Amino acid sequence: MYRMFRTFCRHTAILLALLAMPLLFSAAWADTQVEQMLENSVVKIYVTSKSYTSYSPWNADSISSSGSGFIIDGKRILTNAHVVADQVFVEIQRDGNPKRYQAEVQTVSHELDIAILKVKDERFFNKGKPLPLGELPDIHQEIMVYGYPIGGDTLSTTRGIVSRIEYLPYTHSGLSYQMIQIDAAINPGNSGGPAIAGGKVAGVVMQKAGGEGENIGYIIPAIMVKRFLQDMEDGKYDGFPELPLQAELLLSPALKKKYQLGEEQSGILINKVCANTSAEKLLQKGDVITHIDGKNIDDDGTSPLNSHKTIYFAHYLDLHQVGETLALDIVRDGEALKVELPLDKADESTYVFDQEPRYFIFGGFVFVADDTYDSCLSREDYDDNKEKDKQESVTISQVLAASSNLGFHDLSSMAINKLNGETFNTFEEFYKRLKTSTTPFIMLEDYSGYEVAIDRELAEQEHQEILKQYRIHRDHSAEIDGWDKELTKK
Repeated sequence: MYRMFRTFCRHTAILLALLAMPLLFSAAWADTQVEQMLENSVVKIYVTSKSYTSYSPWNADSISSSGSGFIIDGKRILTNAHVVADQVFVEIQRDGNPKRYQAEVQTVSHELDIAILKVKDERFFNKGKPLPLGELPDIHQEIMVYGYPIGGDTLSTTRGIVSRIEYLPYTHSGLSYQMIQIDAAINPGNSGGPAIAGGKVAGVVMQKAGGEGENIGYIIPAIMVKRFLQDMEDGKYDGFPELPLQAELLLSPALKKKYQLGEEQSGILINKVCANTSAEKLLQKGDVITHIDGKNIDDDGTSPLNSHKTIYFAHYLDLHQVGETLALDIVRDGEALKVELPLDKADESTYVFDQEPRYFIFGGFVFVADDTYDSCLSREDYDDNKEKDKQESVTISQVLAASSNLGFHDLSSMAINKLNGETFNTFEEFYKRLKTSTTPFIMLEDYSGYEVAIDRELAEQEHQEILKQYRIHRDHSAEIDGWDKELTKK
C-alpha cells in the first residue's frame, strides 16, 4: 500500500510539473522580451565636457565621462543633467553595438537633474522602444536598476527594494524635491539609467549616498519626470515655482496657543514674506498655513502622501507649473481664510552650469563676474538694503604678478564693493566705468574698506607683456567684445 502511494505521488508530481511547464516557459519568454527591450532602449552616453575655474577663467580642461539614459516618447533620450553638464560633445551607444550616434542636449533642468537628448540620426530609433513611465512604487517593492556603471561596456542590472520615499536635497542643484531611496547597488556611470518596478520606469537613477552608506541609492520619481515633461509640452522649460516666504514648524504648544490655533488645527508659521513677490499682497508674518491644495499640513511640515505615508508639504508646490495658482488655507488672528497664491516666479539653484566664466584682465588683476543670489528679504529689510538693485558681483580671483601691481601679489577672492568710490550694479557697468576711467589711479574697495590702487597708465603699458608672460590667449570673455564696440562708438 505504501509503495502504491509513493508511485501515485510521483506520477502526480510529474503531471503537475508538466502542467506548469507552459507557465514557466511563458514567464521566461516574458522576461526575455523585457530584457531584449531594455537592451535596445537603455543606452550608454559618452560626454566630452569643459571644466573652468574662476582662478584662471581663460583656461578650459577637457573631461571625458560616461553615464546612462533611456528612450522615451517622441524619439528622445532621458538622462541626468549632471551627466551632460558643461558638455561640448555627446554620443550614445547601444548594448552590444560598437556604433556611436552623435546627440545634442535639447532641454535641461539642472534643478531636477534631468536632461533630454535628441539623436541627430533618427535611424537610431529603428530599434528600441520608449520605456513607459510608471507611478510611485510602494515601500519594499522590488526594483531593478539598469545602466552602464564603470568597469564594463555592457548593460548592467542590479536588484533591490524601495526603502524610503523622502523629500531631500538633490546633490546636483542643492534644491529639495521628492526622491526614492533604494538598496540596489548604484555606481558611477549608472546615473541617468532607468529603475524598473512592475514593468515600468519608477524613476531615474540619480545619486548614491555619501559617507559610509553602503548600497543606498536615490532615484528621481517618475511623477517628477512627468511633471518636467508636462512643463516642456509648449516647447519651453519654465522650471519649478518658488514659494516666496519663510516658515517655521509649529511643534511648540506655546506657539500654537500664541497664534490662536485650536486643538485639532496644525500647520506651519510664516515668519517672513519675501518683498516684491505675489505673496506680499496676500500673506503676512504670523499667518499659519494649515492646508496646501486641500491637504492638511501637520506641525512637523508634512502632508499625507498616501494612506500610510507623509511627505514634506512643499512636494505639492513642486507638482504645480509656473503660472498656476496654489490653494492655501491659513489662520490669521484666529480666523480661517483661503488664499489663491499666484506662482509667477521659478525657483533657481545657486549652482551654475553650462556657462563659461565671465571675466577680464586689467593690470594683472583677474576680475570675475557672478550673479547675485536673490535672497528673501522682508519689506523692511528690502527698503533698508542699499544694494537692492545689485544684479551681479565682481571678484578679484587672482593677481598676475607684475610691476604695476606690486604689493597685491598675494591678493585673491576679494569681493569688490566700490570702483573709484562708487558702487555698481552689473559686471557691464563695472567694466565700462573702469575702461573709460581717466583718473591716474583706479581705486577698488571691498566691503570692509580695504583698498587696491591700480596705476592706470602703467597697467595699460604692461598689459600685453603680462598676457605674453602668462601665456594667456584671451584677456576677456566673449560678451565684452560687444561692450568694447559700444565704447569705441562713443
